[in-house]
Amino acid sequence: MATMEKKKDSFSQSDFKKLSVSDKFKKVFNRFRTNLIVIFVVIILIDILALFNLHNIYAVYYEQNTQQGEVRITIQALAKYYLWAMSAEEESDRNDQIAGAQEKIQELNDGLDTLGKVYKGDLSTAYQHIKDIDNADDTLVSMMNSGASSSDIYAYYVGTVNEAIKVVVKDFKAIGISAKEQAQKAYTLAIVTVILMTVVSLVVVIYALIYSRKARAALTKSILDPIGAISSAANDMARGKLEVTIDTDAEDELGKLANDIEESTSVIGEIVKDIDETLRRMSSGDFSAGTKNAKLYIGDYEAISNAFNDISDNLSSTLLEVKNSSQQVSQGAVNMSQGANDLAEGSTDQAAAVQELTASVDSITEQTKQLAEVAEKSKTMATEVRDNAELSARKMHLVTDAMTRITEASAEIEQVTNSIEAIAKQTSLLALNASIEAARAGETGKGFAVVADQIGKLADQSSEAAKNTHQLIADTMDEINNGNSVVAETTEALDAMQHSVEEITEMIIQTGDLAEEQAQSMDEIDKGIEMISNVVQNNSATAEESSAVSQELSEQSESLNNLIGQFTINE
Repeated sequence: MATMEKKKDSFSQSDFKKLSVSDKFKKVFNRFRTNLIVIFVVIILIDILALFNLHNIYAVYYEQNTQQGEVRITIQALAKYYLWAMSAEEESDRNDQIAGAQEKIQELNDGLDTLGKVYKGDLSTAYQHIKDIDNADDTLVSMMNSGASSSDIYAYYVGTVNEAIKVVVKDFKAIGISAKEQAQKAYTLAIVTVILMTVVSLVVVIYALIYSRKARAALTKSILDPIGAISSAANDMARGKLEVTIDTDAEDELGKLANDIEESTSVIGEIVKDIDETLRRMSSGDFSAGTKNAKLYIGDYEAISNAFNDISDNLSSTLLEVKNSSQQVSQGAVNMSQGANDLAEGSTDQAAAVQELTASVDSITEQTKQLAEVAEKSKTMATEVRDNAELSARKMHLVTDAMTRITEASAEIEQVTNSIEAIAKQTSLLALNASIEAARAGETGKGFAVVADQIGKLADQSSEAAKNTHQLIADTMDEINNGNSVVAETTEALDAMQHSVEEITEMIIQTGDLAEEQAQSMDEIDKGIEMISNVVQNNSATAEESSAVSQELSEQSESLNNLIGQFTINE
């Protein structure tokens, strides 16, 4: 029991915790196998003892009892042979009975020899008494052969032979009693041995059961306790908790697994913390670098570090392109504003020239009317009319030059508008790229998505304004072409008038008709000048609108530059 207690306590020792799982199972099952072997040996010993006792019962005590019975039967048969011999009337019959008696005496010796093989007592007395019977038999036979009387033979038989037979019977009775005592002792020894071996077997079985229970408890505790702690830590990890502590003192593979899980969760926690810091830095507009702790991202985690670097590089590159494009848009807006100012100044000059032309045409119209009324005085006023015609011709040339300048200014506005439209398209494309990059960035790109959307709207407004400017310039060019036609006709009319004035003396009679025709022509000129005035006013409005659009574009570009300036990027 002390050994069993010692082995039972061995499971609670620290050495058992230090064993590997396979060694724990090996230790437990080796002892369990030893217990089974002991139980098997005890059972074999019990079986051997049982077989030995059965063998003794059969081969010794059963054989003793059998031989004693045979001897008793032989003794009885011997006595009968003697009686039959004494009763025989014929000599041959008596000799046969005497031979049978001698044969039985030999059987007694043989039976005693066989009994001696299984009997552990002394048989020498029994041998001597059988020899006495044999000696008495010789005397009795001698008496029968010598012709002794029947009474003498009977008396010798009763006094000597029969007494010798009784002695042998007593001997075998004593042998039977002794054999019975030996059998009783053997039986008692067998029962005690079986009981003792059974008790030993029960003790071994009880110890095996206690050992199995203790071994099962020790194995269960040494395996399930770490597994439970690991399972609890795994549940915490599944719920998003990374700061886990596995409470176990196991030093086997499960303990190593617990330590590995703690270490891995610590590494994952550091990575998550760095990801949070990196995303916070990027959400605040700092795209100058990806993660600042690249050494944390080892193995498969390296893809996260590469992704951060790609996001930083791509957004920095995109913002840099947007910044450059914004500067180009800003410069284009300045150029557009300057072109609009130039257009406005040209429109002002055109308006002044048109007003002067209108005044001149009104004066010519009045003079033509006066010429019709005072045809008689035309000769006197011919010189004055000629001078006025020359002045009108010069002014018409000025109008022609002014219209040429309007045409050139309109062409310049067309070029500026083309530049604005190209910038608007490029800005719209950049806004689209920025929106895509913002969408890829997820939550961190929402602020940049708003900026990209505003840039896209600004590009659309710029494109729409450019289209409107194109249309206005096209209308202006049409009106200018019409004005050029009217001016050309006016110039031709003035040239004809100048030629007529030179010949007015010769054609004074036709002055009235010519004056009426000239009045009609002047009405047409007045209408043409009115159209030119409308075109000039439209040009002026377009110039003001272009100036406002360029101002707004410049302000939006400045706002975009300010927004981009909030980001930290690699340049």
